[in-house]
Amino acid sequence: MKRFTCFLLSFVMTAAMLAGCGNQGEKEEKTVENVESQAEKKENDQSQSEEKEKVVVACWGNQMLDTYTQYLCDQFPEVEFEFVLATNSTDYYRFRADHDDMPDILTVRRFALKDAVLLKDYLYDLSNTELANTYYGSYLDSYTYDDGSVNWLPTCAEVDSLIINKTLFDEYNVPIPTDYASFAAACEAFEEVGIRSFVSDFEADYTCMEVLQGASIPMLQSLEGRKWRQQYESGMTNELSEEVWIPVFENFFDFKEKTGLGAEDATYPNRTPKDMFSEGKAAMFRGTGADVISFPGRGEDEVLLMPYFGQTEQDNWYLTYPTFQIAASKNGMDDPEREKLILDIMTAMVNQQGQDHISYGKNMVPYKKDVTLELMPEMDNLKPYVEQNKLYIRLASNDMFRISKDVVQMILNDEIKTPKEALDAFNKELAGEEPGTEIVAHIDTEYSNDFTPEHGNQAASSVANTIRRLSGVDLVFMQSCYVASDIYSGDYSQKDLAYLAKNDGGWPGLMELTGDQIYTLVETTFSMTGNRGAVCNDSTLYVSSGFEMDITKNDDGYTLNALTIDGKELDRSATYSFLIYGDRDWYMSDVMEKMGVTEVDIDGPKAEGYLMQCLVEQDGQLEAPSDYITMR
Repeated sequence: MKRFTCFLLSFVMTAAMLAGCGNQGEKEEKTVENVESQAEKKENDQSQSEEKEKVVVACWGNQMLDTYTQYLCDQFPEVEFEFVLATNSTDYYRFRADHDDMPDILTVRRFALKDAVLLKDYLYDLSNTELANTYYGSYLDSYTYDDGSVNWLPTCAEVDSLIINKTLFDEYNVPIPTDYASFAAACEAFEEVGIRSFVSDFEADYTCMEVLQGASIPMLQSLEGRKWRQQYESGMTNELSEEVWIPVFENFFDFKEKTGLGAEDATYPNRTPKDMFSEGKAAMFRGTGADVISFPGRGEDEVLLMPYFGQTEQDNWYLTYPTFQIAASKNGMDDPEREKLILDIMTAMVNQQGQDHISYGKNMVPYKKDVTLELMPEMDNLKPYVEQNKLYIRLASNDMFRISKDVVQMILNDEIKTPKEALDAFNKELAGEEPGTEIVAHIDTEYSNDFTPEHGNQAASSVANTIRRLSGVDLVFMQSCYVASDIYSGDYSQKDLAYLAKNDGGWPGLMELTGDQIYTLVETTFSMTGNRGAVCNDSTLYVSSGFEMDITKNDDGYTLNALTIDGKELDRSATYSFLIYGDRDWYMSDVMEKMGVTEVDIDGPKAEGYLMQCLVEQDGQLEAPSDYITMR
């Protein structure tokens, strides 16, 4: 059994005092009337909760937990929302549909009509709704099937291109590129002074796909390119066109040479190129408008989001993609009142106020007639491209993500040496069976993902208890919505196991904490707002394994009363090995640094790894859930 290696941690300890007991004479026993009043209040609260209409929303990523889910709760106080963090793929919804368990509202970022067509019979047709009529026709065409039906609608466009450090360019007297030739000249100039010209996280499939497409948008937008894409998206072909894609691979090989990309770049995770850019060690990296906000060079540097450069300035394009798409399940939509409620919620998700909660950094472009999104100054040079409609929407089928990574990494590792070899390798994978579809495990016992005040989230508790057993730690703490559905009994493929728990954005952090620090961590977590670890309702509460939480729910949120282990109060002076699972930026910067924790092991497996270890490698079963929460 693989275990984490625990670090000795140095802490900046802060004193924490338990609230002192008042004088006995000042205490009053509850009267029978008080007890009855409390019981009546609790009964009324439960009655109001039961009257709320439940709506299940599958969130494509934990970014939606920043402020977006809270916005929906505020807009619809009469709704009991259940939020789950879905795997960012339409295949996740295929998995839910197979178990007759579709969420009411679906969201997904990785989207292609080619993949979504398999869900068509399960989804509500939006084509004749007022909501669909608020979109520009040119964008709605990309979501319309041959029969005129529309199941999916986009929110707003993320812009993905080349981020340059203009200040660094000015310091070294390197002209700002205007086309591919001047881009190549800039790369050579920076390499001569020991600064990487361009870096990116080629460990990620999306980067491999986007740089491959971004470097050749004029070819993909040609008559031949558009014709091939239409055939591919409609399922009429499942191979790359040699006429279109040989030039695409030729461009990428030249891009690789000019930027000096190699085997090391194939290993870079998401944060490495951004850190290099922030430290002035790289002049350019592939990123989005959000990255312009988050990684402004060395602090005071001026950065710009530039297009992918073509042979002439007229051939420059920006690559874009909707930050996510929304759809609704057909289930329950035959009830006019529920149909209206779901459409009202979807309207709120994509109207001006809803998109302001997505593009709060002024870094996105709208697809709707009734939405205006202001761009930040660093993206002013995007405006003429918007006016000229030179915004290419990426081709983002599941196969494109998966195979682009395989082929691009082989090119970076010099395992593929010519464009023709790249084309053949891509088409070979397109023709083959997608990996991970064979049955690898069987789950005997099913557990519900619904939250109840009596038992918490039993599916999430089962996963947390399994992680605690396999990791060998004392305590585990994770947000329950990271478990993305009920745990169904039956057979599972490797892909299906990955759908049970959110892995993209879910990262383990192992540390040693005192009981006092654990109190601080839980209290801080319940009070947070506006970040990816925030709690907005019962479905986004945290699940604990190895210890229990006693909390009070009120109009202002949740208050921690006590932490216990097997019913006895958690020892504040003892030290425990503690595993937290969630968004790394949240728990590293917002929690650990504030508590003085200086060492955290972040190299452990994700939830999928634990599920595979338990159910496949050990041929075992998930741990039973615990009653880990008391809600007052």
